[in-house]
Amino acid sequence: METDIYRAPEAELQESGAEIDHEFYVVSKNKFLLLMVGTFGFYEIYWFYRNWKLYQKRHGVSMLPVMRAIFSVFFAYSLFRKLEDSNAEMDRESTWSPGWMATIYVTLTIVASITDRISTSMTEYTVLDVVSIVTLPVIVWILYRAQRVINIVCEDPDGESNAQITPANCFWLVIGLLLWSLIAIGFYEGFVGLPV
Repeated sequence: METDIYRAPEAELQESGAEIDHEFYVVSKNKFLLLMVGTFGFYEIYWFYRNWKLYQKRHGVSMLPVMRAIFSVFFAYSLFRKLEDSNAEMDRESTWSPGWMATIYVTLTIVASITDRISTSMTEYTVLDVVSIVTLPVIVWILYRAQRVINIVCEDPDGESNAQITPANCFWLVIGLLLWSLIAIGFYEGFVGLPV
């Protein structure tokens, strides 16, 4: 056996752990829920981006994952359908309805966006101010259902390969905590009034 002592050692490199091998973005259920609720739903943009980015890498298709994440209302059905197709390829029985889930997600996202725009133009607090907060749990539930299917399709049902809270996650959770605090103060001031 000959060895060249001047040759650089060879190693297989992977991007961010085992994630590169997955078709979709694996994340543990607890981490997913913490980041979705803790960031007031802003994690959903990153979540859509990572799913589209990994799908693009795995299938070698040309797409813009950032745009698909930002405009998720136009691409949610497509992502859910691709997820269901992958689930069916593995001969697994469907445990959710991707069409209905996408329809509910898109409808609630549009309703929340419209009511947010209307309520910001008003000087008094109304029921419209509560709509975003009420729609958030349903949107989180829909994406949580999708995440459960993703973890099963990627053969990591508990999402153990992405269960740790990273420093970046902590940063976004702090931003989310500040946002939740401002929302709570705003509601308190609007409905109860701050002491003078």
